[in-house]
Amino acid sequence: MEFAHKIVLITGAATGIGRATAEKLARLGSRVVIADLNGANAEEAASSIQAQGGETMSVRCDVQQDDDVVALMNAVSAKYGQVDVLINNASMPPIAGLIEDIPFETWETALQVNVLGYVRMIRAVLPTMIARGSGYLVNTASSLAILPDPPTRFQIPYTTTKGAQLAMSYALAHALHPRGVRVSVFCPGITATSDRPGGQSVTTSGTAMPSFAEFLDGVDPRRNKPATAEFASSVLIEGMRQERFLISSQLGYEEQIVEFAQAGLDPLALIASRVT
Repeated sequence: MEFAHKIVLITGAATGIGRATAEKLARLGSRVVIADLNGANAEEAASSIQAQGGETMSVRCDVQQDDDVVALMNAVSAKYGQVDVLINNASMPPIAGLIEDIPFETWETALQVNVLGYVRMIRAVLPTMIARGSGYLVNTASSLAILPDPPTRFQIPYTTTKGAQLAMSYALAHALHPRGVRVSVFCPGITATSDRPGGQSVTTSGTAMPSFAEFLDGVDPRRNKPATAEFASSVLIEGMRQERFLISSQLGYEEQIVEFAQAGLDPLALIASRVT
């Protein structure tokens, strides 16, 4: 697909990969909607893009709240019209700590933001996409959904939802291809952002957080070097340009998925000490 004149709605776009993607798409001529739980950060991101000549708007939106999603869509419709591309990017912080310390509320939040939040956004844009027979949905999952490395031990609620996003995208592709709506799933590798491993530390009340070294313990060296948000967003945009279903910024993921399949999809086969 081409991006000029497209209306692109990105959730969680005030920082990290979402913001980098918004900036790049604006330079490519898209009209970008920055939706984020942090309204001040969203407004700052939009102002920065506008200062560079891009067309954008910002809306504070909590994807856990139906009323917020309705208000977001009303604002977009009033300024730009119908959404051409939805990039579901909003996410809870990935680190939850040791399994025995994770409160049930963390599981609830993970499901509300990373699964039901995606569903709310898809439901909001899908009727008009189906009616006109065109549109593009992108769900941001994780490389851990396709190559479940040892860090998943500290991210169980997060990784659970990333697997759900991958499965959801499979089903959406089957359901929507005959109706003219394209679907991709984006699986970034470890990325250095303010809310991801390799960026600033994440703390959660009531549980010990791993150090970055502990987080990466046992990870194959092919997958343990954090990329930048700018690199991840560039990979995403090129994958969308080619309309690929699976887009991943994890280098060499294709051959590594084959290795994983040959190991019977056993996650323990991915531990670095067992890789020969």
